[in-house]
Amino acid sequence: MIQVKQIKPIIVILIVISIALGFIFGYFIKKNVTCNNSKYRYINSDLICDEKVTINKKSYISLKIALEDKIKEDINKKQITSASIYFRDLNDGPTLGIDEYNKFSPASLLKLPMLITYVNLSEEDPKLLDTEIGFDNIEDSLDQFYPPKVTASPNTPYKIKELLTYMIKYSDNRSYYTLREYLKQVDPKKDLLQQTFFDLGIIDPIKTTDDTISVKSYSSIFLQLYNNSFFLDRDASEQVLQVLSESDFDEGLKRGIPSGIRVAHKFGERSDLPSRENQLHDCGIIYYPQNPYLLCVMTRGKDFNKLSDFIGEVSDMVYQEFDSRKI
Repeated sequence: MIQVKQIKPIIVILIVISIALGFIFGYFIKKNVTCNNSKYRYINSDLICDEKVTINKKSYISLKIALEDKIKEDINKKQITSASIYFRDLNDGPTLGIDEYNKFSPASLLKLPMLITYVNLSEEDPKLLDTEIGFDNIEDSLDQFYPPKVTASPNTPYKIKELLTYMIKYSDNRSYYTLREYLKQVDPKKDLLQQTFFDLGIIDPIKTTDDTISVKSYSSIFLQLYNNSFFLDRDASEQVLQVLSESDFDEGLKRGIPSGIRVAHKFGERSDLPSRENQLHDCGIIYYPQNPYLLCVMTRGKDFNKLSDFIGEVSDMVYQEFDSRKI
């Protein structure tokens, strides 16, 4: 007959085992729910859960040769005068660069650091983005070949978060200049936008016509956002990439991507350069299912339509190669 003193240790052991199994089961259930129902759709999923390898990670030598041939062909046809390309598999995969250190005019690409500046400031002042500001008159001497479908109006109050949306989604210059002027009121003693350039590790252009940015340096901004590896917290990085995914510019990277795939990107155009050459750029993250990749293309040439064609064709070549590697 089992004594009472013998029963108690058995009960204790069973309780301990039950608790341990509960923790283990709960951990895997929670991890699975987090992976499948995460609120984060744009930053690196490895920050939340582990993903299976879905794309072959072999080098991109043949693709690089094909892209170099494409550049030479379009230069010979006078479709473009020069181009730079930078690609990176964001799931610990290879990179590819073609003249990735050549400098271009940043143009509207500077609107991304502006967005980051305000999101960073809003972490310290949560009410900032709801602050209403406006403008009486803004001198915008830069004509846009791709004009914004929506633009801010003078003598109209806008919340800062509305102007940020106009600036990124429609690449609205009026919103950009209004936001830039307001930064002087936020902190009259500091150039907050210039500080963002330094924090991001890119050069602050002294003049907007200067060729000061490369595909490699600009791509680093997206890489830092995706991996949440600089001063913005996880939610803020997610917020910035989500706004970038709302861009309505379809004449660049998106031309080579199936419509169902998300793209967080920013384009820039420039036409009033001393060289009399136009420039068109598009850089961003293509959210290929379970394996996003980064692609940045910068171009020079006479015809914006041909530059757009080139960027779209490069994007298609990269996508087709990437998709062919699916495991």
